[in-house]
Amino acid sequence: MIVVAVAIPAFSPGTPEHALATWVRREGGFVGKVRVETRDGLRGLFVTEPVRAGELLVSVPPGCIVSADEDPQWGLSLRELLTARLVGARTRGQCQPYLDSLPTLDGAPLLCDWSDEELEQLQAAELAELARGMPPFVAASCERVRPYVQAEASVVEWAERMVRTRAMFFDTGVSRRMSLVPVVDLANHRTPPRRSAMDGELLEPVALGSDGESVALVARSDLRTGEEVCLTYRHEGNGQLLLHYGFAEMICADQPCFETLRLGASSTPLAAALHLGSDEADAAALAALRRHLVDGGAEGEAASALDTGVCSALAAACEAELRRMPTSEEEDARELASLSLSADDAGRRRSA
Repeated sequence: MIVVAVAIPAFSPGTPEHALATWVRREGGFVGKVRVETRDGLRGLFVTEPVRAGELLVSVPPGCIVSADEDPQWGLSLRELLTARLVGARTRGQCQPYLDSLPTLDGAPLLCDWSDEELEQLQAAELAELARGMPPFVAASCERVRPYVQAEASVVEWAERMVRTRAMFFDTGVSRRMSLVPVVDLANHRTPPRRSAMDGELLEPVALGSDGESVALVARSDLRTGEEVCLTYRHEGNGQLLLHYGFAEMICADQPCFETLRLGASSTPLAAALHLGSDEADAAALAALRRHLVDGGAEGEAASALDTGVCSALAAACEAELRRMPTSEEEDARELASLSLSADDAGRRRSA
């Protein structure tokens, strides 16, 4: 298939994003009906006119992508290999339009950058502990990378943060690859809605495809003019989003909520970690809770009554867990609504 790169004046001239799109096109890529906008203080990728499901939005050629393939001989993780590749690209002046579009380390704050006082405000003590443990973990990772690059520690730390918050993972079944993909990584995160209440399948509004060389961004559903193009960074809930990307998502009614729910103290029957979000995960969580609450089996009407009791116990335990938290959902919503973002915060969702 031959893709003709037609210039569309959707990126404001003089901006890093315009230089980025121009560079991608010049290298043989394609940037279609999309543009970068900042709405409500957040930078994102939006369509400039209606697009149909399956329509190509962006195609990024390999010369514009910073990638690393898994290679055990170096003794580095895949994330560390890509960190080294990004440092090398910066040292050699490669992919300069892309490097110019990336935020500084201070412009990509994560949960591990919070103070102890701020971490105390988290509803999840376990998440706060994970955040406190990240700095020494990241420092050790950067030290493993440094012997392979010629750069100051601050540069390696910056590269590690860019990889952590922006890299995309591809597993072809034969090889594993992590890539930093210009333009595509301007898209924000959104947990996709369920396809229907009947089948519970998830519809990804945008899909990434890789032929092993280029990376394509394709519309997986019809999009209206001005509608945002989003990716799903991960299906592990707000805790992991906050830890690794620096933001949490306001979940809508039509979206699944991917979370790990820990009920009760370690000495109680409800001490299990229940992984929720998909129909399969929800069913497995209910089955685990059922095993915790009952002995033996039940069939027919007895099983139905038992399942009703299990669901009631789960709901009661969730309500009790919510009551133990220092603030209510309504109070949290009011606090978030009162926050104002400065111009420096634009793109926090993607750059963080």
